[in-house]
Amino acid sequence: MEKAKGFANPVISLAALSALLVALLYLPLPGLKAGQENTPQDTAGYSELNAELFPGSGFNTKITMGDAVPKLVEAGAIDLEKFKQLYSARGGLTDGQMKMLTQASTAELTLTPENANFILNLMWALGIANKNPIMDEMSKYEGVANLASTGGWTLSKNDSMQYFNKLEIVKLTAGQQAIFEEVAKNTYRPCCNNPTAFPDCNHGAALLALLELGASQGMDEKELYTLALQANTLWFPQNYLSTAVLLKSEGIDYWGSAKEVVSAKYSSYSGWSQNVYKPLQEKNLLPKAQGGGSCGV
Repeated sequence: MEKAKGFANPVISLAALSALLVALLYLPLPGLKAGQENTPQDTAGYSELNAELFPGSGFNTKITMGDAVPKLVEAGAIDLEKFKQLYSARGGLTDGQMKMLTQASTAELTLTPENANFILNLMWALGIANKNPIMDEMSKYEGVANLASTGGWTLSKNDSMQYFNKLEIVKLTAGQQAIFEEVAKNTYRPCCNNPTAFPDCNHGAALLALLELGASQGMDEKELYTLALQANTLWFPQNYLSTAVLLKSEGIDYWGSAKEVVSAKYSSYSGWSQNVYKPLQEKNLLPKAQGGGSCGV
């Protein structure tokens, strides 16, 4: 697999995407061999953890979208007709979702299990299109056009690279940029081994955009780490429920340890496999499957 200059970990290319999805979504969790007797189970506090990690009311992020999404539509980074077509097979866009795509809003964004995929796709487009020094650095990687985050974005009017790092939608002060970069460099997602600062997949691009919005609106470092954990929890429910089960067994506060939970130790693919899945397997504490994140639209 290709490697990004300056990043020692493998990146997600389009060629590897389908294999990755199979590994993450449809096969047993890493390390569980066929026929092995280690049955996932309802653990002590399982229902309580479910309610804590996936609240019906969602997470109020305090972020306002403003006109960020309508600007993406206006520029062509989001093709409204393609969006409608995609979601027609998923029950159609709600009135609220259509308003988010077409109208500026001062309402605070709430992340819920129900809107997680929709927000993921909106933020994916913003993450790869918004101009930022982090993306200036990413553009130096010779394979940037073939990453899952760039080549995989098919809901724009033209080729995704025509919008890559081109639109000045979310602007940060020097101080905000410093906080944003610190968090982006130290947050991961369990589908790969690169930080948010190198968003080689849709989840990385989407989290980058959420962090940009949060930082631009005054969120501090602690709040941004919590935001990252909230988003990742909804995007990768199986991984983070497993992490919460492990941390509870060790007496560690899940939300109170947001910075550590989204670090490479627990949230990179290799870190999660080694430091969450493996000890849970050994303790026979693997929770029942909740599903997983997809790297496609």
